[in-house]
Amino acid sequence: GAAATTAARGGARVIGIHDGFKWLMEGDASHVRELDEDAVAGIHLRGGSILGTSRANPTKKPEHLAKCVETLARLGIGDPYGA
Repeated sequence: GAAATTAARGGARVIGIHDGFKWLMEGDASHVRELDEDAVAGIHLRGGSILGTSRANPTKKPEHLAKCVETLARLGIGDPYGA
């Protein structure tokens, strides 16, 4: 919550991805949400994760990693340094 709040206050667009890499590996960009200050207010009082987790690991298969990169690009998320 603190990281999202600090980033948002600094002008960054903060995106939360539900269930980690699970959906990104499938090319599904619909399981994301903007994390503004209202979205993360009080999360330190709740247990667990507001976004959920998964054991999906896109580095195990090159095609999964490529799909993640492609999906993130469609969301407008990329390397800020252009590398």
